[in-house]
Amino acid sequence: MTIATNQELDRFLASVQQLTPQDFVAIGDQARTTGTAARTAARKAAKLSASDRSALDKRVRDAFVPMHERLLADPSADLHDAIMDTITAALGVVQRAKLSAHQYEALVGPFHAVGADVPPRESDPA
Repeated sequence: MTIATNQELDRFLASVQQLTPQDFVAIGDQARTTGTAARTAARKAAKLSASDRSALDKRVRDAFVPMHERLLADPSADLHDAIMDTITAALGVVQRAKLSAHQYEALVGPFHAVGADVPPRESDPA
């Protein structure tokens, strides 16, 4: 798996860039509803090598550069939480072949709920 050339990750991150600060608040709320235990277990199942994790973090943080001002201008949204929630979902996108349907939903469900372009779990993670 190559983080740098993952087309479905590209589409997901492009859709995340279109989300509003209120969408990120809803994502955070939904993530809390899903629960820490379910999300932690899913993240462990989707573990990446250190180099791939670093590349994924960079891809997500780079995607947020054009959104910084918009998120910082809205006091209801937290930039750090938005980035961390997106990293969690991106991990699910790139590792979905290793995840059960329940684990995948625990990671990406909050983004699916606000209309982000989340690939189906069964699709080829190329």
